[in-house]
Amino acid sequence: MPFKVKPKESVKKLISQPYAFDVVDENKIRAQKKHGIDYLIDFGIGDPSDPTPEAIRESVKQSVDATKTKGYPASIGGEDLRQAITKYMGRRFNVNLNPCEVVNTYGSKYACFQISSIFLEPGKDEHSLIPNPGYPPFAAGTLFAGGRPWFINLVEENHYQPDLEQIPGAVVDKAKIIFVNNPHSPTAQTYGVDKLKEIVDFCLDNDIILVSDECYCDLYYDEPPKSILEVAGADECSILLHSLSKRSMMTGYAVGFFASKNPEILNAYASIQRKSIQGVANVIQDAAGKAYEDEIHPQIMREKYRERLQAIVPALEHLGCEVVPPQGTFFLWVKVPEGEEPLSFSERLLMDYGVNCVPGNLISETFNEVNPGEKHVRFALVPPIEKTRQAASRLKKK
Repeated sequence: MPFKVKPKESVKKLISQPYAFDVVDENKIRAQKKHGIDYLIDFGIGDPSDPTPEAIRESVKQSVDATKTKGYPASIGGEDLRQAITKYMGRRFNVNLNPCEVVNTYGSKYACFQISSIFLEPGKDEHSLIPNPGYPPFAAGTLFAGGRPWFINLVEENHYQPDLEQIPGAVVDKAKIIFVNNPHSPTAQTYGVDKLKEIVDFCLDNDIILVSDECYCDLYYDEPPKSILEVAGADECSILLHSLSKRSMMTGYAVGFFASKNPEILNAYASIQRKSIQGVANVIQDAAGKAYEDEIHPQIMREKYRERLQAIVPALEHLGCEVVPPQGTFFLWVKVPEGEEPLSFSERLLMDYGVNCVPGNLISETFNEVNPGEKHVRFALVPPIEKTRQAASRLKKK
């Protein structure tokens, strides 16, 4: 009798979910065959092309020798790194965090995925409220935990802000977690104090844990985004997640943190992390500490993204696109020309001009008969300015 493996139902659901970038990758292969790999200018994947700052790289080199006999890294992060994080939060947001309220993480992806497994009870149809479009691990982690994702459509009519009044009372009763991404990827919008306070009060009124993903909080164009922990009442119900991947061009380092002022929330997560994964490597922790000490390189990157924004927007408008004015992140949420569809439009840009972007409908869920990305494509402003200007020049030749 052949050996059979039968994954649990929640894993089957997760496995069955399509990967949004499969179609994009296939089209890139076609374009490479047509134009050659060097011709393509890729605004698709949100992976910074700028180098990790030299001071951070130097700290890694020095740490290799300095930690040669240090042994296993602390699973929740060393004291030095957690001190650096609390100083960063105090300097950037005027938030008073204690190092014991911080857990060092592998970026934010693992935490985004794992949180639902810690706080959702399988078999009870408990819900996570998730922005749509949004970071895929929010929904994937919910499915893996045996919960149900309930999507909050972020559309033009509500200024791409979460409209809590659209959530039915029966869903609110089953909701245990709400995920918020501020600034939001991919719409590039930020949430002001009034909206954040509304979300906090909603969570306090309904015993819902608020997970605030603030990985883009240092990438903004005008007003610096607020942290959830600046909002009155958030101490009771909130989790803050942060990553250095985009702030400090450290996608290859995978380091960030989880923070909460609620001991029950904090201790639950910290305990599971201690028992399930090894701590972030000592040399990476040292590099992260150096990154959190420095505010100069995020300022430099804000200026670079602004320059790229100013270069590409006129070219997109020349094509008949409408660019949603970005407030934060390095993404552009772009409405395709009237009569166009996101997939065919992105394919045309790729095959005709060698410019790659992501169809918005592929990174959004169709929920309540609405796909918030059905008229949009996403541009990540990660190519250097020379490449960005080159792309703009090609698009203007239409």
